[in-house]
Amino acid sequence: MVIDDPIERIMQDSAWADGLRGIAAIYVAASHLTLCFGRQYIPPCCDEGVTTPRLFQRPILRLIASGHSWVAIFFVLLGFVNALKPIKQARSGNSDAALVGLSTAAFRRSFRLVLPASVATIISWTLCQLGAYEISRNSAAYWLYTNTPAPSASWSGAIVDLVQALLATWRLGDNNEYDQPQWALIHLLQGSIMLFFVLLATVQLTPLWRNITIFLCALWSWSWSDHIKDPLVGYTVFGGILLAELSILPQLVNVVTYPFVTSVLSPIFVLMGIIFMSFPTSNADSAAWSATLKALFTSSFPKSTHFALARLIGSTGALMLCFAILISPPMRRALSAKPLRWLGKLSFPIYLLHGTVMRTVLAWFVFAGQPLKEFQLEQPEADRDTVYRYAEPGRIRITFGVLLMGAVTLYASHVWANNLEPIFGKITAWAEDKMKRQPDGPLLGARSPRGPPSPIHRQGKQG
Repeated sequence: MVIDDPIERIMQDSAWADGLRGIAAIYVAASHLTLCFGRQYIPPCCDEGVTTPRLFQRPILRLIASGHSWVAIFFVLLGFVNALKPIKQARSGNSDAALVGLSTAAFRRSFRLVLPASVATIISWTLCQLGAYEISRNSAAYWLYTNTPAPSASWSGAIVDLVQALLATWRLGDNNEYDQPQWALIHLLQGSIMLFFVLLATVQLTPLWRNITIFLCALWSWSWSDHIKDPLVGYTVFGGILLAELSILPQLVNVVTYPFVTSVLSPIFVLMGIIFMSFPTSNADSAAWSATLKALFTSSFPKSTHFALARLIGSTGALMLCFAILISPPMRRALSAKPLRWLGKLSFPIYLLHGTVMRTVLAWFVFAGQPLKEFQLEQPEADRDTVYRYAEPGRIRITFGVLLMGAVTLYASHVWANNLEPIFGKITAWAEDKMKRQPDGPLLGARSPRGPPSPIHRQGKQG
């Protein structure tokens, strides 16, 4: 059906999620660069003897140091995008097709997480064993030297280390030493499983009772998160599903035509959202704004959420930001611009590859040829309390290194998306053909639709 009303057309298009996802991937990489060269911006205020915070310690500007909040955006969009189609089908009375689609999408999503992560780990492991990470490991950049392993003692030991790293990505509480950002992937898989089961259980309910059930699951998930110490996956994913329900309401098109909604309400939620997302992971009491947020959330939310207060506040901000975009056609249109959609297409490769590029291209450009300098160990060891590292150069060299690293990451991600993603798709399709039972006729009265091509990317045209 052709939609003539431009407002209705933009409100039914979920391409904005691609743009926001691409921005989130860039900010996650920026947070790691901040940990390399700008650790002074991690707390909200201030150096000893100083009462005025630096410019990039202030709310909103300090989003470059708030990687935890941008990861929360991934979880919100996971719930939002992947719930859109089954909820639309359920609301139109085609719950059988929704059930079949959920099954197919869940199967494919697992493969489209595991395959790229494994290849990225193998690439990083190879570079490490060949000595390409040695400058990074011995540099003065905090994120680099804390997340760069030494080569294994032997090739047989290296194989064992590779297997351990491949498994570590999918074990709660473990860490893939060759690609630290992969810590989030098990939680993306966890979020996909949560989404699958909650929609499986509620797809045949009325919209009212489905929303009530999902809301209660979001509250209940705080207890799960406290037990397994996850990054509040249920809170963000279930929140994303509720946003998907909201976006499908036909009344929303009429609501967003009111100037108050787009000119006042949406900007207020954007401002509140990005301030919440600016909440620091440490030293929150050192600035009035973050201390106020800490007191507010500590008194308003149950104790089961206090173990990850920064993630709770950042995740709430991420939900508020997505809600603000949802009710604002201008912001939807801006985030649907072609450059941002292209960036969104590359978001998963950027997330997987930026750490490897930082430990090679960035480290080589910035630290090669730098003199070794003695540094105090942050945690002194039994036999030493200092270590020699390559000294940090001037800001101009670091700036050019960051620009080079960004360009190489984007190019590598573009090559990955165009050449490797289709291979992963073919492997997934082959596995689906071999592993899934093919019914003789239509299953549950509906053909199985094609599922999403990637767990982080927007899964096709959803609206």
